[in-house]
Amino acid sequence: MIIDRIENATRYYALGSEIAEALEYIKNNDLSSIASGSYEISKGKVRMIVNEYAQNCTDRVRMEAHRKNIDVQYWVSGSELMGYAPLQTQKVLEPYNEEKDCGHYAADASFSKLEPGMFAIYFPTDLHTAVADEQCDSKVRKIVFKVVVE
Repeated sequence: MIIDRIENATRYYALGSEIAEALEYIKNNDLSSIASGSYEISKGKVRMIVNEYAQNCTDRVRMEAHRKNIDVQYWVSGSELMGYAPLQTQKVLEPYNEEKDCGHYAADASFSKLEPGMFAIYFPTDLHTAVADEQCDSKVRKIVFKVVVE
């Protein structure tokens, strides 16, 4: 798991050309005006999902992990507390679904507040979840890039 500000993105380009492509896309495009939805950025390698939603105001922590994709998440507006835990032998809440590339787990998490201009990278060994920060009723605009694991 990596958390940083987009102005430091070049430090992470060595993680792979597709991660670099996602970070470059963030830096070079106005993400506030793209309609919600899913967009292919690099055929079969990088997909962008534009999300706009009210924060999830709950104390229930349900963490997810992926096997086929790395998540590069970027906050355009609003903020959230992002939970993280290394995937180990946690209790499975919902078995891995290959079609959705997602499994859900119960885990104790460490939380970090992510705000506009910040990004997080979650690898297949990283459990992650989003919960509301102190502004529980605010809207969030977040871009998630799904980078195919090779």
